[in-house]
Amino acid sequence: MKQQLAAHIRKVASKYGLDAYRLVLLYDDYYSIDRYHSDKIYKAVSELDKKSDILMVLLSDGGKIEPAYLISKVCKRLSKDKFVVSVPRKAKSAATLICLGADEVHMGFLSELGPIDPQIGGFPALGLANALEKIASLSTKFPASAEMFAKYLTANLNIRDLGYFERINESAVQYAQRLLSAKTFPGSWTADSLADHLTNHYKDHSFVIDADEASRLLGSSFIKDRTKEYEFGNELYEFLEFSDLLFRVFKNRTLRYVGSIDQGLDLNDRPSK
Repeated sequence: MKQQLAAHIRKVASKYGLDAYRLVLLYDDYYSIDRYHSDKIYKAVSELDKKSDILMVLLSDGGKIEPAYLISKVCKRLSKDKFVVSVPRKAKSAATLICLGADEVHMGFLSELGPIDPQIGGFPALGLANALEKIASLSTKFPASAEMFAKYLTANLNIRDLGYFERINESAVQYAQRLLSAKTFPGSWTADSLADHLTNHYKDHSFVIDADEASRLLGSSFIKDRTKEYEFGNELYEFLEFSDLLFRVFKNRTLRYVGSIDQGLDLNDRPSK
């Protein structure tokens, strides 16, 4: 099965004239990015006889920022000249962080990046601070409720959590700054201002940053629109989505593909989407 899937992926890549790339996949619609993903990607890009440009097809809702940062760094460091990412659909949160370290990100009409906005237990790291700001605002507007809010917070809030959540968010900004530091951007944008914007500006973790907005922020030399790399990623997405559907229906398995074409396939007993 692995050999047949790998052969088909190579055939599609050849169809688009992308044979010169080292192809790597981070295609995972079920699990958050973690050390498993960074280990598999490192194995895929470090076992090269000689350096070549790296093309990653990326589909993920995000995950931990530390392995995402390492994935981006290692792909850039071990590429010959370019580390390129194709985003056929979604590369959210930590997956967006991976994109920031690339030389080019190829997108289309349905491609979406998203706020880096680290999550803790399914909630945004800044959510606690925002909730406190809302409570303070309500207490000012309705002074009689202040004592009630104070009792609630005393009973339910660990003040250490507030500091921890804020530091996690600050770490996301720092990682984004480092990945963006060597790049130039349109207008008055800088690595620092973009890192802060991508982490703190958007109010919803699922907010869609499409190709047009990504290009306005990061520049058309960085965000490439509807190229052969994107078309390859889109065709591969449709093929893997169909394969995943077949595995779920007939085998009660789910498909993820992380790492090299030859070794990246993984089937799991996890319930279907």
